[in-house]
Formats: sequence, C-alpha cells, structure tokens
Amino acid sequence: MSGNLGRYLIWQCRDFVRERGIAVLLIGVVFGMTVIAPMKMAAAASATPMSDRMARQLLMIVLMQLSFIASFIVLNGLVSNDRKTGYYRFLFSKPVSLPAYYTQAFGVYFLGYLVVFALLLALFVVFVSPVQPFGPLAFAAIVFLSLGGIAFFISSLFRRDWVVLGGVLAGSQIISSVWGEAPGIRGVIARLFPPFGRLGDVMEGLVNRGTVEPQSLVWLLGYSAVFFVGGLIVLRRRPIG
Repeated sequence: MSGNLGRYLIWQCRDFVRERGIAVLLIGVVFGMTVIAPMKMAAAASATPMSDRMARQLLMIVLMQLSFIASFIVLNGLVSNDRKTGYYRFLFSKPVSLPAYYTQAFGVYFLGYLVVFALLLALFVVFVSPVQPFGPLAFAAIVFLSLGGIAFFISSLFRRDWVVLGGVLAGSQIISSVWGEAPGIRGVIARLFPPFGRLGDVMEGLVNRGTVEPQSLVWLLGYSAVFFVGGLIVLRRRPIG
C-alpha cells in the first residue's frame, strides 16, 4: 500500500503546479503590484528612498491579505474535488489508504505553497527592498497551517467546501470583532471560533522582531490540528463516494 501511495506523489506535485501553484503565483504578483506600485511611485515622486520600516509595513499589508487568499486557493477542494469529479474511482482502484493519501496531498500542497511564497518574497527583495525572509515565510506557513486543518475537515465532509470555509472565515471575523472581549456566554461562543484574531500579533512579532508568542502559536496550530484529526476520522469511516 505504501508503494502505491509513493507513486501518487509525482501526480500530486504536478496537480499542485498546474491547478494551484501557477494561479497563486500570478495572483500574488498582480496583488502585490496593485498595493506596492503606488507606494513606489509616491516615493519616487518625493525623491525619498523607502526606509526599512516602511518596507516592513508595506510587506505586512500585502502578507496578511495574500497569505489568506493563497491558503484558501491551495486548500480549496483538497478532498471534495475528487468526490465531485469522480476521480476517486480511479485514484482508489488500487489499495491506498484515504487518510494517508490526503495527508500526503496536504503536505505536498503545503510545501508547494511555501515555494511560491519564497518566490514572491524574492520578487519583493529585488523590486522593493531587502528584507529578512524567515519571518514573512514563517508567518505564511502559520497562516496555511492555522487554516489547513479546518479546510481539510470541511473538505472531507462537504462537496462545496469553499462556501462553508468562506462562511467560517467570515463568521469568525464578525464574532471576534463583536464578542471577542465580551464576558459570559458571548465570550465563550467567540472562543469556539477559529482564533485568527491572534495572527496580527504573530505577524508583527515575526516580521519586526523575528519572534512569536508561544501561546498564540499553540492556539492557532492546536485548534487547526484538532480539526485535521477530525478530517482523518471522517475519511476513515465515511465512504468518499
């Protein structure tokens, strides 16, 4: 069974590049240009070189939004696409563990996502300003992993997973902004939603200081890990067709 799983690795890499990687790279370039180009033009018009502080602030503006967009694109349909298209009949015609197959796909997509972000950071360094790559790349990885387990669980349950995932993201933002600091039952309800509100502090710490608060990291990754395990249980117990 492990041999069959290994043979699928090259197909998963190819699928990532063709269906997700190129799209994320192009969107990242276009999105970055729409935000960065006006700032560069303003700096050129005033004959004022961009300081390191301004470059980091600009990077954080792009990074927060683009990491969510890219993660959403990469994770969309991770399991549900095979169910909707009927590809599962071909994929699992040989003895392959569903949880193992989709765990491997998750890992491949995560590594591919990091490669794309490394390329985008290289473009930022070349065309905007030199920055330390570790912090921004680590933050992009944390966003993917924080969202990844939730997306994996939703995709294992629903055919139109992008709708449900979008609703979860929107709902968590609304509840967090309205009830995030509320006492009593409202505060408890707010804490049941994904703790994405902690990502702002995580990004600021990683990009500016190269450090991250352990408590925020545990909350973000631990919450996602619980749902990832839930997705594996669903795949083990529920027929994919």
